[in-house]
Amino acid sequence: MIELDQVVREISKKTKIDPQTVEAVCKHVFSYTVDVMKNEDDCRDILFNELFKFKLKKRFKDNKRKEYSAR
Repeated sequence: MIELDQVVREISKKTKIDPQTVEAVCKHVFSYTVDVMKNEDDCRDILFNELFKFKLKKRFKDNKRKEYSAR
């Protein structure tokens, strides 16, 4: 499996852009996702274009602050 560091190096080499800038751009979508998931008031689904979608489970869709339980 390809790792993020390999992707950053390859893109940086091809585009001749600073690796730190490339890494920030590559990680942006994931840091945004973490922020949205931690936000207790935001219940939107998150779609990574052409890849996959994060959806809240139905029990959390109405009340994201609800405590998790197995039942």
